[in-house]
Amino acid sequence: MSGPLRPPRPCAPFAGRAEETSNLREFLAAETGPGPRVLLLHGPAGVGKSALAAHLVAPSASGTEVPVCWMPAGGEAPDPTGLLLRVLGQLDAELPQLRLPCSGPESAVDAHAVRDACRDHFAAHPALVVFDDVRSGELAEALLDAFARTRAAVVLTARDALTLPQGEVRRHEVRPLDVHDSAVIAWRTGRRLLAGPEAEALLRLTGGLPLLLRLAGPLLEAGGLDAGETLREWERTFPADADGRWTALTDLAVEGLSGPCRATLGRLLLYGPMPFGLPTAKGLLEPAALGHIDELAAAGLLVRDHDGRWSVAAASISGGAAWQTPQSVHALFRSVREDLLAVLDGDASRAKCARVLRGTDEYLDMILRLPASRETLTGPLARLLTVRCDAYRLAVLRRALSAGRPRLRVEFAQGVRDPEHPSAVAAQRPSGGTQRAVAIYESGHLSAALRALGPESSWDATAGPTTATLRGRILCDQGWVDEAEAAFTDAAAGYRAGKQLRPGAWTSLHHAALLLLAGRPDAARTRTEQALAVFRRTGDERGQAWCATTLGRVHLATGHLEDGLVDLTAAKALHLVIGDLRGQAWTRYHLALADADQNADGKAIGELIAVADLFESLGDQFGAAWATHQLGLLERDSEDAQRLLREAARTFRDIDCPHGLAWTELALGSHPTVSPYPGLGKQHKTGHLEQARALFCRLGDRSGELWARYCVGLLDGDQARVDPVLGELATGRFTTSREARLLLEHRRGKRPAPYWRHAVPRRARDTISLARAGEPPVECRVRLTLLDGSPIRILLRVEAGDRHPWAADGGDGVWLRAVGTPLTPADIEPAMSLVRPSPLAGHGAEFTFTAHRPGPHRLRFTIADEQTGSVLQQVETEFDLPDTSAPHLVTAPHPEHARGA
Repeated sequence: MSGPLRPPRPCAPFAGRAEETSNLREFLAAETGPGPRVLLLHGPAGVGKSALAAHLVAPSASGTEVPVCWMPAGGEAPDPTGLLLRVLGQLDAELPQLRLPCSGPESAVDAHAVRDACRDHFAAHPALVVFDDVRSGELAEALLDAFARTRAAVVLTARDALTLPQGEVRRHEVRPLDVHDSAVIAWRTGRRLLAGPEAEALLRLTGGLPLLLRLAGPLLEAGGLDAGETLREWERTFPADADGRWTALTDLAVEGLSGPCRATLGRLLLYGPMPFGLPTAKGLLEPAALGHIDELAAAGLLVRDHDGRWSVAAASISGGAAWQTPQSVHALFRSVREDLLAVLDGDASRAKCARVLRGTDEYLDMILRLPASRETLTGPLARLLTVRCDAYRLAVLRRALSAGRPRLRVEFAQGVRDPEHPSAVAAQRPSGGTQRAVAIYESGHLSAALRALGPESSWDATAGPTTATLRGRILCDQGWVDEAEAAFTDAAAGYRAGKQLRPGAWTSLHHAALLLLAGRPDAARTRTEQALAVFRRTGDERGQAWCATTLGRVHLATGHLEDGLVDLTAAKALHLVIGDLRGQAWTRYHLALADADQNADGKAIGELIAVADLFESLGDQFGAAWATHQLGLLERDSEDAQRLLREAARTFRDIDCPHGLAWTELALGSHPTVSPYPGLGKQHKTGHLEQARALFCRLGDRSGELWARYCVGLLDGDQARVDPVLGELATGRFTTSREARLLLEHRRGKRPAPYWRHAVPRRARDTISLARAGEPPVECRVRLTLLDGSPIRILLRVEAGDRHPWAADGGDGVWLRAVGTPLTPADIEPAMSLVRPSPLAGHGAEFTFTAHRPGPHRLRFTIADEQTGSVLQQVETEFDLPDTSAPHLVTAPHPEHARGA
């Protein structure tokens, strides 16, 4: 959650109460023993209980470092457990039973678990908690029960002197202001300082209630009358009872408003006494009417509430019913729903995303206090809270849904389902093919998940990109690189066409995992950073955590072990905070592999055992099989290694994962622990190796096929077969120079078992190198064209290759940054320009080159992603600029050559 809700700002016209404020602060700060300090502020409506509480707990005034949590408790039938959940969430407390629906099996969180979590947290972490506007003794008792035997200080504000349980409770009646303090508030609001009989008349009319004084102060300036005359007129015409005077002052304040401002107040009254912020105001009001908020505040009809929001000071205004148009409220709900969906799909500006994410509490209050909003907002808000991994507010929302309204529970269930998918897809029936396939895929049954998807011709148009993404993930896990890449490309195009950028970012992230499998870590980094930019803008916490995991894998794949460990450790903490068990499992899996690469076998084995248990608890056979496979590689006991590898092979075969099965079969035929001597069980080991080679050939994995042939040659002792394979493996395509050196050293030592991790590098086991005979690479080319005329102008274009994902749509929605850098004495204008991947000149960028001397010149262009700044390519060009002092030798500049294009 977003942190403790700030208390109301101490009201500007606050006056008096200095002595009682000092005494009450001392009480809250004192250590009174093992129990909490409880302060009850009670008094009539409008007397200033909330304002006094705000002054008591203001950080600048309290002089304490403890966190302050302000929790409004008004409304009809408030839920004490829901209030406590919001308190725990705002203070980042631990509640182990609370889990996001998308992160694993759900578990119910009852009132007792929440109460115990409060007691545990506040016993160890002192805090100051305010429950504002408590309406009943039963609610107060339920709230205070959660603070028994804790170090917290609790402030309650209530209109009545509630009956509270026994304990250290200090009751303080908040009384109306005296004549002097009343005059001070009237002066601060209306700039008219009253004294003597006039001040006493003001006290009689307002009863010393700050709320009425803030209404009366500005009115003393209106009408051009003397303040004394105005007060005498009010005493003569106002009703004798306090409620009547309240209504009369409110009516006068409304009459003094301009016509448009009065209409604005009428629309705000539709929202009732609930606090509202800018998102709600924009939904209720026309743009021109937003400026009326300051006028209403100056008239005392609006007051600043907690967290900078506003609320109507007087809920019952004469004639207000005539202004009420319920259609406006429903239009507000529809507007909020559209904003939520725009953020969820990523089709919202940065400013709108920030505004919606800040308004989460306001939208939750809207659903809790305005039942008419629930059918419109429950699903989108539940989805936003799931995307933000806000388990506390999500639990509050679920508790608010009545058991008698099954439709609302369906909306909630659809909202929290599959947060990576667009909202329209999540709203489909749970029996839909995509939803069944997701559930099967999460269990690790890859071929069964593909069957559940059905043929492409049967896919629903709405779910097309979602289904294509899921198909790509399944094919990637099986090891079918080309087919998976085609599926991800189709999905990305569909999301771009539908302007669903956040689901498209998830597709980019899954595509990055495929690129890592294909041995293209730089391309994987670019896609991950692009996805991360979208996740940050839309508040997708789970997406950001998975990006951290993927970036850690990129560092490991490029040999930056320390950077990889830093990123993966940070990702592990992020997954832990948001409660994503699957994210924790895979991040810890890659951390264990990094430990193994550092020869920390004991640490790696312990981590992999925990990872395997975590996958088992999630019912994920695919993850469990890979963890078991890695344990088998690290195990030095022959029988245990065989058992683990055979178990992994059996699971890979059952779920139809040829990539995992191929490497497990290779390990069974050549692992030094399983097969320490080539002469023993040669036929059995050869069978495993041939099975591995057949699987690698089926996948088109040239690297895996070569390793299988190498192992078979070693097993047979056939030097004529071993050396050619060894020579190909030692090339730069399949191994780095260091890996090739280790491989050759292993061969010179005539060691019979090559599978030990120092011989077969991690990169070989974690990538698939496809054999593409004579096939041009997938790439983008930078084209530089020297234009005719003077001054010297260069046209830069970026052209995507035929198989590049940008080629299908002409780079629609993709922007790149082109930066020109002279490498010789010269200037270039502009220094930077934006281009789109397209052969069209209009999508390129034109640069003007001004040389400071004749002769040869060099110029570098750097192409980077516009959102993330990741450098994608650099090109250099050279051209000769003749000496203009010899006119008969002057010719147009001509390029010599271009490097890197």
